[in-house]
Amino acid sequence: ACSIMMNRNASRRSSKVKRRSDVMNFTAAGVAAAALIASPLLLSATMAFHSPVCYPISHSRASPSLFATIESQQEQQAIQFDDQDVDISEDKQQQEELRATAEETQKKKKQRLFSKHNNNFRHNNNKAMADPIFLQKRTETLLRMTSPENNIIDSVSLGNVGGGNMKVDKRTFDWLIDAWAYSGTDHAVEYALKLLKRMEHFKDRMTMGDEDSDDYELYPDVKTYTKVIKAIANSGKEDAGEQAEAILNRMIDMNDPATMPNTYTYTNVIDAYARSAPSNAKAPYSAQRLAEKMEELRATSSSELVKPTARAWNSVIGAWAGWLGEEMPWGEYVGSGAERAESCLAIMDELASVTGNEDVRPNSYNFNSVISAWANNGDGDAAFRAEKILEQMEILYRQTGQEDVKPRTVTYNAVIDAWAKSGELDGAHRAELLLGHMMELFETGHNVDAKPNVRSFNTVLNAWAKSGVFDAPVRALKVLSRMEELAKSDWDDVLPDATSFATVINAYARSQTFGKADSAYEVYTYMKELYDATRNIKLRPNNIIYNSVLNACAFTMGDFEEQSRAIEIANAMLMGLDESPYGRPDHITYGTYLKVISNQMDPSPARTEIVATVFQKCARDGMVGGMVLRQLREMGMSDEEYEDLVGVSVWKAPSLSDLPRSWTCNVIEGKKITSKAI
Repeated sequence: ACSIMMNRNASRRSSKVKRRSDVMNFTAAGVAAAALIASPLLLSATMAFHSPVCYPISHSRASPSLFATIESQQEQQAIQFDDQDVDISEDKQQQEELRATAEETQKKKKQRLFSKHNNNFRHNNNKAMADPIFLQKRTETLLRMTSPENNIIDSVSLGNVGGGNMKVDKRTFDWLIDAWAYSGTDHAVEYALKLLKRMEHFKDRMTMGDEDSDDYELYPDVKTYTKVIKAIANSGKEDAGEQAEAILNRMIDMNDPATMPNTYTYTNVIDAYARSAPSNAKAPYSAQRLAEKMEELRATSSSELVKPTARAWNSVIGAWAGWLGEEMPWGEYVGSGAERAESCLAIMDELASVTGNEDVRPNSYNFNSVISAWANNGDGDAAFRAEKILEQMEILYRQTGQEDVKPRTVTYNAVIDAWAKSGELDGAHRAELLLGHMMELFETGHNVDAKPNVRSFNTVLNAWAKSGVFDAPVRALKVLSRMEELAKSDWDDVLPDATSFATVINAYARSQTFGKADSAYEVYTYMKELYDATRNIKLRPNNIIYNSVLNACAFTMGDFEEQSRAIEIANAMLMGLDESPYGRPDHITYGTYLKVISNQMDPSPARTEIVATVFQKCARDGMVGGMVLRQLREMGMSDEEYEDLVGVSVWKAPSLSDLPRSWTCNVIEGKKITSKAI
């Protein structure tokens, strides 16, 4: 059994009486806490008090046997680690062959993905396409030079614009539209539509250069329109689907072979509906309607210009995955998006069997999308439904041997995630069993594409952190130790990262473990020392780590000594982050620290002074976010104290918009923070 807890049984018990006698009142503790983050003047004033109540934090190097020790009380409570370890053959040659096979398979898979997604790869590796300022300059120059007022009749070279020679031809227009489609900027659709409109303007009145050369035709074709639709789809706006379908209908009305929509055009329109589904309740219906329309067009045409594919239906599945259900007059939602998403698999399978169109047969991407839909569904049986689909994939693969239905690491990770989010009493246990199953499949060679990666282990860690079982921290520590052991045996892709350690810290924060602030701090210390020793960027401490330790301090339970220790560690973490090269305190940091003070200190003038000091620094840093305001309201301050601090009465329930802009200018609300206070 392995642990990252401090082996402090005897030492803490022997010193407990002496340390308790040295503890002063919370007034001194409060000013000492404020001094750690306040100005030098306040720090000097604090020194006038007696010796601070906070006990010195040891910064000595952690023992090499840190993972080999565990507090005896938790050792007795812990359930023995399940016998999931796979018996690996002693034959080293066989192991090497398995690893070689796995590496070769992964290499081939990467080559296939590169070939399949070459356009995305090209965009991500083209600095010009990724520079919105460059794109804007080029686009505005092109629009200016092709203005009808200029009466261009020949192919024109615009000179050295943006460091290169740009010709006015279809290739340039298409290139810019494609670049805007993947730019991710708010005005991408606007510029893409402007470029399309300019091309349409020239369609009937001119060609650029040689009339016999398609390269210099300026007017748009089906590829151009499809790129514009792609830009609209990537915007994710509420009306993206309707806007994309309007362009699709224009293409149909033109009745021009050069602009007649094809499979890719319809797929991008469906994708536009899918991406707008979170804010558009009708989007899933429209997406499925178009997918069914594609089958109608296939059945009534001999050219197969348009036919349904697994890719198109995957967008339909994605649209249903985000569907909340039918909104009833009384405000409730009825229906399951995941249920509708799963029903698409049956429709696809039936279409393939009846029509012979194997391109619409469900593949691993479709199965994975449905599994993810169940993982994010929240229904009581969601994890069971996700695992059932995984079992279906395993059966199909065993029966057919087809690679396109083979469950891979990402598939298993999605099911593990479903168990982590399930809330089931045995959810974490089921997640860990599935992790063991993945290891067995890989080690035995039955499925070399099921090899667990760091995300697999981190998801299991998250399952234990959320499980609520009494020994969750111990189980999480053992999984973390297993990751280290495997990493030493050439499993480099399971080496713990900062997320791994942050999740273990959160397991302590959510637990009822005695001394969890100490334990969380020890995990952080161990990780930091690993980073200092290895300089592995994946182990570099960040805000999430610091905020996670603060969260453990905020919810520490116990006697006066435990509360004092929690405040001490919280002070060290806040001050440490403020002075570190790893980042600066954000609104979550300040909000969680205020939660520490609220939970671990009784109301007193000293506590009010600390709160004022922390808030003033938070405001200077531009980090007054919603969590900070919420903690201030929950602090129980008088209306006068609150108004002196914030400038608005607490009874007016001030929002961020009521505060000076300089107080909130650096806040990024809504970003994913795994250390969010429980």
